[in-house]
Amino acid sequence: MDAFVSREIFVRAGPERVFDAFTDIHDVLAWFADGAVIGRHEGGNWGLGWYADEESEEGYQVLGRIDVYEPGIRLIVRDLAFSTPEGDDLKGMSLSVGFVAEDGGTRVTVRQEGLGAGPGWDGYVAGIGPGWDRSLADLRRWLEDGTKLPGR
Repeated sequence: MDAFVSREIFVRAGPERVFDAFTDIHDVLAWFADGAVIGRHEGGNWGLGWYADEESEEGYQVLGRIDVYEPGIRLIVRDLAFSTPEGDDLKGMSLSVGFVAEDGGTRVTVRQEGLGAGPGWDGYVAGIGPGWDRSLADLRRWLEDGTKLPGR
């Protein structure tokens, strides 16, 4: 059985607006990534990048293919591959994001599956849960308060 990480958060914004925050480049750059290429349709690319640090041109990248694109309902990205500046290339993951209207807002659930084991995976697996916790908190700040990540 593949390892996975699942997190959820409530955001005071409608499901369509929250969905856009995962698929609109302007939104993604405000709360999530340093760079993005997103084809907003089934079969489109979902690629994100983060600089390793402010002084470097190297960084981390994730690239996958949008398998399910249902605005305001769910987004599924398959064939995710995560690359690091150290040369790690972690493949075979998927990301599912669900959006459910609830109490004047949206319950957002992310589930990342296909996490591997062994060299290269250990640090990624240890950091993915806390990483999603931090990123979802950033999503909520962006959508509820308009607070962008520093430097945006």
